[in-house]
Amino acid sequence: MQPTYDCVIIGGGPAGLYASFYAGLRDMKIALVEALDHLGGKLSFYPEKMVWDVGALPPSKGKQIQKHLIEQARTFQPDIYLNTKINKIDKVEDTFLLHSNQATPLKAKTILLAIGGGIYTPKKLTVPLTKAVQDRIFYHFPDPNLIKGKELLVSGGGNSAVDYAIEAHEFGAKVKVSYRGEKLKGHESQVRKLSELGIPVYYCNTIEEIRQQGQKLQVKCAVHTLSADYLLIQHGYKHDDSLFKNCSFDLKWHNEYALDCQQPSITSEMGIFATGDIQYYPGKVNLLAGAFNDSVHAVNQIKQYLDESAASFEMVSSHNEKFHTRNQALFANKEAI
Repeated sequence: MQPTYDCVIIGGGPAGLYASFYAGLRDMKIALVEALDHLGGKLSFYPEKMVWDVGALPPSKGKQIQKHLIEQARTFQPDIYLNTKINKIDKVEDTFLLHSNQATPLKAKTILLAIGGGIYTPKKLTVPLTKAVQDRIFYHFPDPNLIKGKELLVSGGGNSAVDYAIEAHEFGAKVKVSYRGEKLKGHESQVRKLSELGIPVYYCNTIEEIRQQGQKLQVKCAVHTLSADYLLIQHGYKHDDSLFKNCSFDLKWHNEYALDCQQPSITSEMGIFATGDIQYYPGKVNLLAGAFNDSVHAVNQIKQYLDESAASFEMVSSHNEKFHTRNQALFANKEAI
């Protein structure tokens, strides 16, 4: 029998992951739903970038923070649904029915929206590709060890393409850039750095065909045919916000990207809460640290919405009996401390 969750969290990025942990700490039965095949949200876009602005955390790569957040989110064993795109929400009395691309709708007493600006997926090449060629094409920054000393062709002319070309060069790749336009659109200082590093740029160059010749890719473009070991595509992202067009209720928006929350996490619809970049309220901070605070606040609001007698917040973890067994295991494994 399909359970009725205390809360279904939509979105597996930093805000949703931390909300999953904190909701478990508050003894809530939850499900975490992610439209993509992996958790991590925008951290997946910059796995090798260094993040400096999370309190008490030393400068860390995006992929390290992503890994730790996922591990933390699983602490209280929530139900996690990947490849599950919510496409319709119905409210029946005090219960929400969340319809998706999966067969059975999810049932929930509340919903926590943690979808950032919506679902973003990379724009992929439309030219025919063999399996062998596909294995040499990336849409996110590749493993630095894989491209070190190799020829990497970056296709695109925006901020991400320029930044990744520079970063790949710093990791020891032999980089060149191909762009369909006549002038790069990245930040002026980064475009200047690209030139100073001597990274060649081929303009007015739209990809028409890619084939494998020996161990190399031959990328035939409108003007040039370029050879490379690997190809990194940065043609932008597709934005999908169709969820909100198929709800049995209306939500109030601050702008086209963020819900209008007069108080943090409280949307215009009873039982629907928000965390992270999907919401706007006065003083909202669009940083990772801000998302964590948003999620704690949202979960506490949900807990009291479900149970008016519940405490307004959970006991701090350092003195919380829920972590006693886990702490003992950590102390036994001194290398983990």
